[in-house]
Amino acid sequence: MLLFLSLSLTAFSQAEIEEVSVTNLRMLNTPSEDFVAVPYGDGLLYNTNVKDNKCDTCRFQNLRFAQLKADGDCSFGPGEVVPNNFSTKVNFGAPTFSPDGKMMVISQNNARPRKQKDRRKTMKLSTATMSAENSWVVSDDLPFNSLDFETTHPFLSANGQTLYFSSDRPGGLGGMDIWKANKEGDTWGTPINLGAPINSAAHELFPAIGRDGAMYFSSARAGGMGELDIYKGTMSGSAWTITNLGAPFNSKNDDLGYVENADGESGYLTSNRDGGQGKDDLYCWKVNKIPVILAVEDATNSKRLPGSKISITDASIAAKGLDFIADGDGSAQPENIKFRKTYIINVEKEGYMPWSKEVEAKELAMVSTYIVPLTPRAYTLEGDVKELGSETIVPGSKIVLHNLTTGEKREVIAGADGKFTFDNIRCFEDYELIAYKDDRESEKFPLPATMIDCAGDKPTKATLRLPAPPPVAPVCACMNAGMLSLPVDATPKQIHTLGSRPEFGNSHALDAIGFFNKLKKRYDVSSRDKAFLDELFTTMGYANGFADASAGIFSDTTIPNGMTGNMGYTKRHRIQYVQLNAKRDRDLVAFKVASANGCDVYFMKTCGNLFFFCNN
Repeated sequence: MLLFLSLSLTAFSQAEIEEVSVTNLRMLNTPSEDFVAVPYGDGLLYNTNVKDNKCDTCRFQNLRFAQLKADGDCSFGPGEVVPNNFSTKVNFGAPTFSPDGKMMVISQNNARPRKQKDRRKTMKLSTATMSAENSWVVSDDLPFNSLDFETTHPFLSANGQTLYFSSDRPGGLGGMDIWKANKEGDTWGTPINLGAPINSAAHELFPAIGRDGAMYFSSARAGGMGELDIYKGTMSGSAWTITNLGAPFNSKNDDLGYVENADGESGYLTSNRDGGQGKDDLYCWKVNKIPVILAVEDATNSKRLPGSKISITDASIAAKGLDFIADGDGSAQPENIKFRKTYIINVEKEGYMPWSKEVEAKELAMVSTYIVPLTPRAYTLEGDVKELGSETIVPGSKIVLHNLTTGEKREVIAGADGKFTFDNIRCFEDYELIAYKDDRESEKFPLPATMIDCAGDKPTKATLRLPAPPPVAPVCACMNAGMLSLPVDATPKQIHTLGSRPEFGNSHALDAIGFFNKLKKRYDVSSRDKAFLDELFTTMGYANGFADASAGIFSDTTIPNGMTGNMGYTKRHRIQYVQLNAKRDRDLVAFKVASANGCDVYFMKTCGNLFFFCNN
């Protein structure tokens, strides 16, 4: 049976940080065979073939226990014989334990009947329980043992309801295959062959279930690194995927008995590889830590982001992650990051989009500093354009968004409702807005980064104010009036002083009714003024001239500067085509006289001259 139990490991360099370290347990190994270690309690159970002076009749392997030292996960005290009532001539494999640790399944030699000396010696599985004297006592053989074939290398599932083992019983694929039996009440059901690709035409030995739920076993199948190699079987749906664990687990010799500690990141194996102390040696393996530096940066400018919240979670288990706060340099150095694992890294920073990625440990190990780029949150800016001092909207305005941080400029055109929108505005950058319409320009609307609440869900608002447009000066086109027959397309003469010989005088002290009464008095006492007023009001559509006028058609008003029209001086009824360019506001106030034909007349309060223009 040493064919299935003894094997050897190649030297493993520690000159650099390696993914997995494999260490010879020299404090336990002997020149004889030491094999198939199993974690138990606060130590290790293993088998040895060395003769024990305290057990003169022990001719084969002895089950021993070694206490784990506090100074390291690969350091043990001396191996001590485990008290038991097992037969002295036994050939133990690795024991496996029930969930409560009070029962174990072990491999033993079948007792060969005296009358069947020519029958081959085979192995069987037995259960043992802990006695009150803290001694293991064999209780029962499993129901599917046989003298005709091997039944060995047991491994119980975590819930104790499934037993995996190796056997060359009929129905296999060749050599030793891996089988399983399910618990049925107080006994075990019929063994089931796991089939291909777990099994092959070669030997498959020492099954074990890892913390990740994968099946680990040793096989002599073709394509390995040496004789027996350790393989991993992963179930996806209903199909197995088989992977050779490669170095340093495997060597050119025999490698077997892979088992994990509870953390899934360390364990033991047996090998007869070069550099050992005997025929088969026990080895401790562990996944090494990686010295990792994480740095959080702004993705747009590579600026470090101190105070970022970092969480690192082992993707293979549902457990609380390692939480860090990036230091003043925007970096963190998480501990206990180990090779051969996948981690979920989550990073958050106010004003930035959260970052999450599933990262293999070897990716973290490839660089001296692993950079996490955070993208600044973008916000939406909504606004409108109105006239300064009013709520009048200004449609069709051009709005320019200037990024003061990068120099970039974007522009949109306000809609018919005067509204505009800018999307994807990056936080932590300073902006300003300016609106343009014709020759008008709004004041700059600042949008510094400090004003923006990038954590909010509502868009930022802005209202831009354009100066009101200059009044459009009307042009008089009363071409039907005989006295106003000058062409409106002629070049006008600018009027700065409203006449040099006023006839009606300064009327600033009068209101509209008072001015009407003033004209009526002049009409009654001056034949020349009467003739002028009759001619003027006839031109305005009043059949009987000024006689048809009333105080109700007179009103106070202000004429817009720049108005172009026909100017009639009262002195000799002179007519000129002029554009008003008054220097004082008082020169723009007037009395409006509503016409009957659309050609209104304005009497300027400053000097009482006439300024005509039409409203149509």
